[in-house]
Amino acid sequence: MTNGTEEPHDMAVEAGEYVLGLMDDAARADFEARLASNPELRRLVAAERERFLELDLTAEGAAPTLELWQRIEEGVARTSSNVVDLQARRTHSAVPLSRRGFWQGFAAASVLGVVASSVAYMRAPPGAPRLVVVLLNDQAQPVSIVETLDDKRIRVVPLVNIDVPSDRTLQVWTLPDPATGPVSMGLLEAVRATLLEGPVLPTPRPDQLYEITLEPAGGSPTGRPTGPIIGKGYARTPRI
Repeated sequence: MTNGTEEPHDMAVEAGEYVLGLMDDAARADFEARLASNPELRRLVAAERERFLELDLTAEGAAPTLELWQRIEEGVARTSSNVVDLQARRTHSAVPLSRRGFWQGFAAASVLGVVASSVAYMRAPPGAPRLVVVLLNDQAQPVSIVETLDDKRIRVVPLVNIDVPSDRTLQVWTLPDPATGPVSMGLLEAVRATLLEGPVLPTPRPDQLYEITLEPAGGSPTGRPTGPIIGKGYARTPRI
C-alpha cells in the first residue's frame, strides 16, 4: 500500500488468493466489497479465473458435503436469490463439485447450473480446440466457454442459466478483424452446449474477441450486435 492506494502487484496477489479460495471469511467479505466498486480489481479477478481455468477443469469430482451446503445456504441468506427448495436440493443432490476455491465468488443460485454445464463440457464430442475462450459478464463471472474448432466452427458451452425472454435470442459474435467489425457465428436455440457453424473466417488467433448478446428473435436486424452483452472474452491457446 502506498498513500492509501493499493499497488497493482498487491491487487493481483489478492485476486489470485480470492480465486483459489485462500482467503478467510473476513478477508473475502472485505475483498468482495471492494470488488463491487473497483473495475480494475474485477479485471484482475477475471484474468486469474481464466488463468486457473485449466486447473479447475482437471480437478477430480467430489460429492457436496454438509459444510458446503451450509455455506451455500448462508450465502443465499445474505443475498437475493432465485434458488427454489434448496433444502431438497441438498438432500437429493448427487452432483459432483469441483474443489472449494472454484466456487468462491460465484452466486449460490448458479452452482447447480455450472456443475451441469461442466459435465456437458467434459463429455463434449472429441476434437482438440484451437483456442478456448471464457466469456465473462460485467461482474467478472464466467457465463460460457467457447472453443474454436477450425475457421468456421465453434462449440459454445453455457456455464449458468441465462434468462432469455420469448421474443429474444442469444447470438454469438467474434471480431476477427477490427477493420471489418464483428461477425455473427450463429444463434443459440437453447441454453445448452451447442456446435455452431458460422461463415468461413480467417484462422482464429489468440486475443480474438468473442461475445454473446441478447438480440431480437431471429437475430440482430442490423448484422451487428445491438442488444446487451451477456458475456465476452478473449481467446487463449489451450495448454492441455
